[in-house]
Amino acid sequence: MSVLIWEGRVSRARLMELFGLSATRASEWLKELKVQRPDWVEWDSKRRSLTATKAAYRDVERSHPSASAVPIHESLGDATMILPWEFSRLSPYTFSRLRMAIKDRRQVSFNYMSMSRPVKHRRVVEPHSIVRAGRRWHVRGYCLERGDFRDFVLGRMTDVSLTDEAASHEIGSDSNWNRIVKVRLVAHPSLTDAQSQVVRQEYFSGTAARVTTCRGPLVPYLIQELKVATDLDRQLPPDYQLALDNREECKEWLFPT
Repeated sequence: MSVLIWEGRVSRARLMELFGLSATRASEWLKELKVQRPDWVEWDSKRRSLTATKAAYRDVERSHPSASAVPIHESLGDATMILPWEFSRLSPYTFSRLRMAIKDRRQVSFNYMSMSRPVKHRRVVEPHSIVRAGRRWHVRGYCLERGDFRDFVLGRMTDVSLTDEAASHEIGSDSNWNRIVKVRLVAHPSLTDAQSQVVRQEYFSGTAARVTTCRGPLVPYLIQELKVATDLDRQLPPDYQLALDNREECKEWLFPT
């Protein structure tokens, strides 16, 4: 679906190029798409492809207000460039061990470093979720050392291994993770009226604000990634163009400013 939405069309040749499909399997994919989403596509006999209709984009906007909910494929042709600014190291092995621990409900052990404790030390965690927050991947789980649920950056982990111990803490007992927080974003009040309109058009489709929801522990990463001002006296334009409008509701989740 993402290829159709982002490129505007999808053909047998394109599917074969992107996914290494055989001609027969690619044709089957196209037929399945036409059956599943008949109002989303029209046949373009000249280009031998299915073209996305206005209905497809309308449905996507309704179901995914944020365009990022529909993943963009890494290759969109010569006219588009996606800058590979991926500095956070993601080890497939680390990722797979954590995923196995979650699926099998087992404890996982690893060496870890943090800004507050930069020397390598061993942690044992009962993970329940892996999430990409901004530029980095995190795992959320119960830390036996701290006796609480914590976030750990995958790029700071080494020597990851599954233990024989079963996990005893479930995602349902992570009260903070299960809290859904409303985050209200507005144009920074220090912007001029004209500048505010530019920001509103870019981020809010012309409306005055945007309210999104986020799990409590992920709020600070959302604020950080969007560079949202939480201290309006110190965090000023042009460095900050967005501002948090409901700081009191979100303050328990924010990083110190």
